[in-house]
Amino acid sequence: MLSPLGKFVPVLVTGMLVLSLFACAPAATAEEGIVIVIPEDPPSFNPAIADTGYDYLVMELVMLGLADVDPNGNVFPELAAELPTVENGDVVVNEDDRTMTVTWKMRQDVQWADGTPVTAGDVIFTYESITDPETGAWIPGIDYVDSVEKVDDYTFKVYYNDIYPGYLTQFGGEQIAIWPAHYCDASQGFMAWDCARQPLSNGPYVLKEWINGDHLTFVKNDNYYEKGKPAIPAITVRIVPDQAVRKQMLINGDADLDMWSTEPVIADLQDEPNVKVSISPYNRWVFRLYFNLSAKGTNDPEATPHPILSDVNVRRAIRMAIDVDTISKEFFLGYAQPAWTEFFRPPYHCGNIPRPAFDIEGAKALLESSGWTDSDGDGIRECNGCTTGAPDGYKMEMEFITYAEFGEALTLTQQFIAEELKQIGIETDLSVVEGSVLWAASADGGIEQSGNFDMDIYDDGYAGTDPTDFLWSYYHSEAATPDYGYNYGDWINEDFDALLDEAYTLDEDYRKELFCQMAEILEEELPEALLFTAINADAHSARVQGVQSTTNDIVTWNVADWTLAK
Repeated sequence: MLSPLGKFVPVLVTGMLVLSLFACAPAATAEEGIVIVIPEDPPSFNPAIADTGYDYLVMELVMLGLADVDPNGNVFPELAAELPTVENGDVVVNEDDRTMTVTWKMRQDVQWADGTPVTAGDVIFTYESITDPETGAWIPGIDYVDSVEKVDDYTFKVYYNDIYPGYLTQFGGEQIAIWPAHYCDASQGFMAWDCARQPLSNGPYVLKEWINGDHLTFVKNDNYYEKGKPAIPAITVRIVPDQAVRKQMLINGDADLDMWSTEPVIADLQDEPNVKVSISPYNRWVFRLYFNLSAKGTNDPEATPHPILSDVNVRRAIRMAIDVDTISKEFFLGYAQPAWTEFFRPPYHCGNIPRPAFDIEGAKALLESSGWTDSDGDGIRECNGCTTGAPDGYKMEMEFITYAEFGEALTLTQQFIAEELKQIGIETDLSVVEGSVLWAASADGGIEQSGNFDMDIYDDGYAGTDPTDFLWSYYHSEAATPDYGYNYGDWINEDFDALLDEAYTLDEDYRKELFCQMAEILEEELPEALLFTAINADAHSARVQGVQSTTNDIVTWNVADWTLAK
């Protein structure tokens, strides 16, 4: 199946309370364009490498893919002349051997900024660069592709060794762009080539200047294929690390967009007449508890089960003890929405899983019935006949980790959950670590990939409309192998694996049926406890029109359509 080697880490940087020269920068005029502020430089224009979000933002200014996804989950063509489907004959499925051939027909009026046409040759070049065994990278679904064949300058075929439902955004969407074969140096490799820092544009803007740590300047691409677009002549992306300074720049009119606005920032801006906040139609990021079903520091739940969390009743009791509504009201200012299943948004919404109850007394009773009692009266339960393999007298104590970058709302949530767990007799040792340490490869000391954790909390969720790759990377048995996926808790369920494997089909009705069956298994076994979603929002000046936040991409997904109020 798949081999997910990349992880999207939402970098929501809180302020360091330092002064910024940009706090007093003059406001941009309509002739000059607009100013976007972000906390750090993008690592490159290729999100497939570092996946920070800021690389997505600048990529959308200069690069196009075959297709993209709008905020409501609709796929639309970019470099493609039309979307290939079974109905128009451009998708052919062989049900006997489950192979699939997709024919793409490209627009013939798109040029690189130097006037060179964008052709199928660029797609072949991009594919071969990604799949190079020495210098390439993994992207979702690439294991399903056997080859890509050029038919003519504007037509090519993708040959799949299995049915892959995410084919429409495999060479587009939020992460992948098509790169220029005549400009990028293939010998440098997809992960390291210079053109990822000095891109040749086929998008609405051209990179004019990049002063590291200070700003990036973009000007209108005169060769952009959509005539009359973009309407805004220039964009400056300024690096402003402090969140409070970025917020004040918006209020003062010195900045026009601050991406990934947090709940406190949104609350502070709600009465500012010159600032608007765009909120995505659907949430994506689900805060969840990750349970390690193996003993800390191991990766074998059968041989070395976790002395506490390997019992599903313990996991249920933990979820039952968490007051999600209070978390939303107190720490996320009412913007967080309860979520308890992976299938909570269109087109795969499963209504067969009722919302779990918040019930402290019920959680206590469940722990009692599972052999966890407080026999010495110190408020912390011990194993007295528990079924996890822990010896009698083993204390119900464990580490509880979160990541630092999200900021105060998450650390307060972690502390609140710890207090609630103490009410039911579970003691937690709280740790806050950098995401780069939590999610690193095992060879680099990654906490989760090494299995060196008991329980942690952070946010993740799938982009676009196809959850299959996301589900595979977090729940499939093969993804429990360290550094091969994100099934950090080592949850193994053959029935779930079979349903997920079957969900790689183009039959949408059947997929919905399978996903709702998966939802029942996840609810029954609770390998993760989904709690609530965080808002996806972007604050911008009122003079910039057409901004629409989205969980399916980054806010600049439609930058060519933005205009300035007269």
